[in-house]
Amino acid sequence: MPKLIDHNSRRHEIAHAVWRIVVRDGVSAVSIRDVAAEAGLAVGSVRHVFGTKAELLEYSMALVHERTRERVATHFAINDPRRFAEAVLAELMPLDDQRRTEMAVNMAVVAESPSHHALRRVALDAQKAISDACAEVMVRLQNEKLVRPDADLGYETERLHALVDGLALHALTADRKDLRPKAILAVLGKHLAELEPN
Repeated sequence: MPKLIDHNSRRHEIAHAVWRIVVRDGVSAVSIRDVAAEAGLAVGSVRHVFGTKAELLEYSMALVHERTRERVATHFAINDPRRFAEAVLAELMPLDDQRRTEMAVNMAVVAESPSHHALRRVALDAQKAISDACAEVMVRLQNEKLVRPDADLGYETERLHALVDGLALHALTADRKDLRPKAILAVLGKHLAELEPN
């Protein structure tokens, strides 16, 4: 009897191989042959699932975003708005090995996205998801009177999004002791506290 293959599991396995190559060697090192070798699969097995490098990258990037969305969604049950805000924003930061890898893959693939329509779409979807998460944080804080009544919510959402992106980028690329997880969370916490009414 032929061995049944779990195609979803195989796609994830291949995507993880893409992640390892991107983090180690950059996007330019991704090829069907090299991904097959990294995953310990035959080239034909990879081609059966992904026909092109662009498809490999698109799926690998989309998987990063799917995992982030799933983690963010687990925090929506938190009733305390400040704890909710901190938990959601922490998921968007490279605070551990898993999130560092995902962030590195995201950054590398975003750099490639201008020349690939599908990658560009996935990159834009990811930015929209981050913006939506920041908006949800701000709405919950405002509803609980944890934002100054005269604050421009649209502007504050954009500012929070910029802070999240900036901190994540610095944490990933800078070799600075002051950008360790505890310090990043402290910056986010201070920002949220400064939004509160006096």
